[in-house]
Amino acid sequence: KDNKRIAITNEGNDTVTVYDIATAKLQKTVDLHAHGSRPRGIKLAPDGSYYVVTMENSNAMVILDPDFNVLKSVPTAKGPYGVAFDKTGKHIIVAASRDSLLQVFDGASYAKLAEIPVGKRCWHFSYTPDESQLLVACGRSNEVQVIDAATWQPVKSIPGFDMPWGVVAYPKADGSLDAPAK
Repeated sequence: KDNKRIAITNEGNDTVTVYDIATAKLQKTVDLHAHGSRPRGIKLAPDGSYYVVTMENSNAMVILDPDFNVLKSVPTAKGPYGVAFDKTGKHIIVAASRDSLLQVFDGASYAKLAEIPVGKRCWHFSYTPDESQLLVACGRSNEVQVIDAATWQPVKSIPGFDMPWGVVAYPKADGSLDAPAK
């Protein structure tokens, strides 16, 4: 949150590494083997109180405290990939790519609140700048799906893309590929 460190998921060795941005020195390595394999997405809660790491091959998200200590593992649908929070931190959104779902979790209890059917292999997503919708890149169905962010219902599909992997909205908006908008 203070822009002094960068956290990187390392799918090849099931770790998260934390570096000091100013010096590029490694500060910490978090071994996630006990919690699954293939960490993919990582996001810091808007209030800075915890991180979420998606574990693609283990159908889980791991919750880390601000010092990168593991707090708990939370089950997800198959193939969790991209992850993001809404601006308030009330919701955690996870792209469960292998189950063709976008999942919504409570940001405090981690309880699953909604599952939204989406296209095949939806890896990353972004809110629209006004946060009224989510844009979801669905690689294997060659589309971007639009989801209403208040009702968690699909709005429409925009076809014609060649295996879209991610989507970023501008003006800057929160999403699984971007740092949170300020």
